[in-house]
Amino acid sequence: MIGAASLLCLALLGQAQPRTYYWRDAAGQTHITNTPPPADAELLEAPPPPAVEPGRPGHLELIRPSAVRGGPSEVELTPTQKQDWEALDKSLAQARSRGDHRTLEVVTDSLIHDCQWGSGLWIMPALPVVSILLLGLLGWWVALGLRPALHLPLVGGFLVLGFVFGHLLLNGFLYHPQALRLRQNLERLEHYRGASKPLRPEQQALLQQRYLALDQAAEPFSAPWRFPAEVQALREAMKQVMVEP
Repeated sequence: MIGAASLLCLALLGQAQPRTYYWRDAAGQTHITNTPPPADAELLEAPPPPAVEPGRPGHLELIRPSAVRGGPSEVELTPTQKQDWEALDKSLAQARSRGDHRTLEVVTDSLIHDCQWGSGLWIMPALPVVSILLLGLLGWWVALGLRPALHLPLVGGFLVLGFVFGHLLLNGFLYHPQALRLRQNLERLEHYRGASKPLRPEQQALLQQRYLALDQAAEPFSAPWRFPAEVQALREAMKQVMVEP
């Protein structure tokens, strides 16, 4: 039962994200949508710019987790990162001037997605499954030499141990790196969001509340479903801040 619940949790964590389409209509206007474009649209290979993995020319280079914990002013950008963030700021400013809230939301989604799953993090949700399978097999092997009445409790105990160990691995190798990358890159997005005015105090308070909740959800003994829920809450808060004047 515990193994099935863990597999279900893994499926929810690793579910496919909706595809983002970048296309140009007959009038020459560029669009970014999560639904397929019309048949006469021209598909584009790259967004204008998206948040993708570093090392790709013309794309946004994400900020890596820093040894310094603090605000974005304490993270020194490389020349490539600075150029990419400034290009993103310009692109978002153009979207704001057109009242294109959809572009602001899609770029936010793209950045959050890459912070979560880039640089090999997409494989980490397999850790709980591997842990449960290995500990379950170990429990079955140990139980072979014992009385039949002890088989089920022993295997069940090893499965529980596998679930706990898998959850600790998930927090250490997925949730914690995701939390660091999300906080540093979204704090940078606050300053490169294509707006001339700084965030209002209530907007800053909302995001700081969400960052704190995300850090707490990444603690080793937090419930396994809490971190994905906090990421979604942060996503909605960031979109709200991005589209507000």
